[in-house]
Amino acid sequence: MASQHDIARILGMSQTAVSFALRGKPWVSKKTIKRVRAAATKIGYRPDPMISALMAQRRASRPSAFKAKIAFVTGYPRRDEWRLSSYAAGCYAGVKSGVMARGYSCEVFWLWEPGISNERLGQILWSQNVQGLIFAPLPVDIPPIRLDWSRFALASLDYSLGDPQVHRIVDDHGYGMERVLGEIDKLGYRRPGLVLRASQDVRTHHSRLGSFLVGRRLHPDWSDVAPLILPEDRWDVDLFAHWLRRKKPDVILTEEVEMVPAVTKLGFRVPRDVGIAFFHQNKPTEQLSGLLVNSMKVGLRAAQVLMNLIETNERGAPAIPTTTLVEAFTWHDGTTLRKSSPATTRSENPRRQLIAEARGFV
Repeated sequence: MASQHDIARILGMSQTAVSFALRGKPWVSKKTIKRVRAAATKIGYRPDPMISALMAQRRASRPSAFKAKIAFVTGYPRRDEWRLSSYAAGCYAGVKSGVMARGYSCEVFWLWEPGISNERLGQILWSQNVQGLIFAPLPVDIPPIRLDWSRFALASLDYSLGDPQVHRIVDDHGYGMERVLGEIDKLGYRRPGLVLRASQDVRTHHSRLGSFLVGRRLHPDWSDVAPLILPEDRWDVDLFAHWLRRKKPDVILTEEVEMVPAVTKLGFRVPRDVGIAFFHQNKPTEQLSGLLVNSMKVGLRAAQVLMNLIETNERGAPAIPTTTLVEAFTWHDGTTLRKSSPATTRSENPRRQLIAEARGFV
């Protein structure tokens, strides 16, 4: 059976250098990595999985030395605007915790530092031994970012970085919406209405809207209340008031912090007249019913993905980008939904019914 010593003898290298090259360590040149891996393939070398597992366990048990720096890249018009989002701030805390546990450091970098072009920022990042970039959620209308992508391992915390396409790590928006729909179904609501900003719909790759529409299809006993998609990235009370009075939902699914006072001001009692379920809460309170998203878990998973890219020497935009969905939420009862279901007949197993219809059984 071929071994690393055989590769080292053929190439005139040390076994340690061969090991580093096979693992794609960032300090080994791409030319050397390619040469070593080609030789390994030629002689039929295969790593012993038991030895690999043992070495990984030994490395994990040793205290980590400083390796490199991770950049948490932000891009809102104001330097610290990202901190206003509990989601972005939680992601940063998770990233920092994850990378520091493995010996990396983490620092925030702003794309629009006065007097510093994106090209110059890329040079600064490289000179400071930054090996990987994690992009915080960005404005959906952000101008093109011009960095030398080939130098860095890349990951994004949502879908807002359109160019280049990189590995993404996001909380599972679609499954979260499924959970909200399940909770309101148990409480007997039958006229759910979705209120969503167009910018957030883009940012989540339409996953919440899609799950809502599918969920409504799975419940034939639900009334068809058209979603309200706010066309601008701001709350529009007049548009909302018109939609509420016309569509008359019995429960509103939203993330708008203005929703409860707006509904109350229009003369509706929460939750007696209309319930409110939050699929995301930027500022959670005991009163608001809905999902509580633990974005630290998302950040921690993003850190793991990025460090793996760094340690296997994967730089630049990947040929096949992947998306990792993190189930990072829990349900909070709150007081903006009623506590029990009225005496109504609920649909039974809506998923099974939809499958049966598709097969022509119903």
